[in-house]
Amino acid sequence: MDSLNLKNRTVVITGCAGGLGLAFAEALASVDCNIAALDIVTEPPTALCQLRSAHGVKVEYYKCDISSRSQVSEVIERVVADFISINLVINAAGIVQDEPFLWTSDHNIEKTFAVNFTGSFLVSQACAKQMVKQYQGVHGEKRAERTEAAIIFIASIATHIASSAQRISCYTASKAAVRGLVAPLAAELAPYGIRVNSLSPGYTMTAMMQSLQKEQPDLVGQFEKETMFGRIGLPDELTGATLWMCSDRLSGWYTGQDMLVDGGASSWKHPAAL
Repeated sequence: MDSLNLKNRTVVITGCAGGLGLAFAEALASVDCNIAALDIVTEPPTALCQLRSAHGVKVEYYKCDISSRSQVSEVIERVVADFISINLVINAAGIVQDEPFLWTSDHNIEKTFAVNFTGSFLVSQACAKQMVKQYQGVHGEKRAERTEAAIIFIASIATHIASSAQRISCYTASKAAVRGLVAPLAAELAPYGIRVNSLSPGYTMTAMMQSLQKEQPDLVGQFEKETMFGRIGLPDELTGATLWMCSDRLSGWYTGQDMLVDGGASSWKHPAAL
C-alpha cells in the first residue's frame, strides 16, 4: 500500500506480545514497516517472529519494563543502534483491574499508573528525543513544513463514557492522564515534524476480553448490548485508524486529537438493562 507512505519506516510498539500491540505490529508489517517490539515477557510470541518471513521486514524484540526510566533508555538506545532511526511510536501496553473505588488498593493505583501512564510517557519521551535528532540532522533549526514522525497513545472509551458494568476508576484515570498528554506534546513537538494523537478503542476482543468472556460471560454480554452493532469489536477493526494516523501522507494535518473507535457505544443511550 504505497499510498500510506510507510515503507521502511521503523515503529516502536509497546505491549507487543499480544492484544492490540500485536495486532498493530501485524498491520504495520503488512505495509512494510520494520517493528521494534517491547514487552515485559521474556520470549516474544511466535506470531510476532513470523512477521519477518511473512512480510520481509525487520522485527526485533526487546524485553523491557516500560515503567523503568533506566530500562527504557537502554532499550531505545539498542533500538536506534539496530534500526538507525525511529519514525513511529504506538503505546499499546496497558493493564486494568476491576476494583471498587472505595477499596482501591495502593498496589492497583501504583501499578496501573506505572504501566499505563508512566510507561507511555517514558517510551514516548525517549523516542521523541531520537526523532528530534533525526529532524535536526536534516533540517537544522528550521521549523517543520511537513510531518515526518508520529506518536500514538492508546486511551480508552472509558475516558469518554463511564462504565456501569465495571469498577475501573483507577484505569480510567490513568487513561485520562494519557489523553492529557496529547495536546501539550503535539504543541511542543510540532516544530520538529512530529504528530501526537491518541486512539480510544471501545470494547475489543483481545486475549484479555476472551478471558473475561470465560470468567464473566454476563459482563461481556452487557458490553455487546452497549454497542450499536450488538457485538464486541475485533482488533483488526482498529488497525485501519492506526495506519491512517501513522501515515504522514494521509494524516499529516492531524495532530493533538483523540480518535474514538467504539462501535457507537458512546453515542447512544442503549436499551440494555444491567
